Amino acid sequence: MFRYEDLLKEVETFCRYGAETGVVGESELGERIPYVFVGRKNGYRMIVQASIHAREHLTALVAVCLAKHLLKHPELPIEGGIYFVPMTNPDGVRLCQEGVGFITDKQRKSNLLAINGGSDFTLWKANADGVDLNVNFDARWGEGVQNAYYKSSGNYVGREPFSAAETRALRDFTLRLKPVVTLSYHLKGEEVYWEFGQKGHRRLRDKRYAEAISKYTGYPLVTLNGSVGGYKDWCIERLHIPAYTIEVGNDGFDHPFPYGELSAIVRQNLDLPRRLLNTVVRDRKRLRGTGLDALYE
Repeated sequence: MFRYEDLLKEVETFCRYGAETGVVGESELGERIPYVFVGRKNGYRMIVQASIHAREHLTALVAVCLAKHLLKHPELPIEGGIYFVPMTNPDGVRLCQEGVGFITDKQRKSNLLAINGGSDFTLWKANADGVDLNVNFDARWGEGVQNAYYKSSGNYVGREPFSAAETRALRDFTLRLKPVVTLSYHLKGEEVYWEFGQKGHRRLRDKRYAEAISKYTGYPLVTLNGSVGGYKDWCIERLHIPAYTIEVGNDGFDHPFPYGELSAIVRQNLDLPRRLLNTVVRDRKRLRGTGLDALYE
């Protein structure tokens, strides 16, 4: 099992090997949300984030493995830089793996036990305040088919968009970096989500990249109706950039998802971030000075 403390050790290792590391922001409980940067500082940036849902903590290790691959192979050309955020929801991951024992606030501990209906948090998705971070972004917030309007282990939209510390941190980090593309790793289903109401050339652009992702991973494209408020959705609607959610892992397995599937997942996604960034950047350069370069503004 990949824990928050394991992530911090991995970040230290990345730093020793010369990778830039830093912090996106802090969680509700004040935990650091680390990032690892691999690539070139030339203005073209990509964000790869994972484990925004607590029980999907395997995706944090997937992100670490993808970053390691690039660090170990400096000969692979990268047309920009990739910011890996392996564990967007560290409090939730700790709750999922450890239960409430690490929480010092007695009232919060009692509230979480009541929300969860017991001490087994292995299926918990939310953060330490009962907010599902991937429905807390300002992208048709609160209009989802499965949205909940009370604190829960999953699907609670929060008091308002960006009410959670983690979503505010990822929002501010994203606005500061101005990425050209984002990739979010979730678990499970082996599917690629790419659509959020894009029209015209933007829709054609984003679907073309999605089809390339599908070809590389072997995961089919899926359009979700009634799913809103996610990071991908916000990136598409607010920043007008291509943004994708990839559900890794065979849907035949139940949560807690077996870590024995890690190698297969990593193999299917190993070089995807670099390839996707390179394709987007090369298209931007190719279209510069044409009427279509407005797609990338």
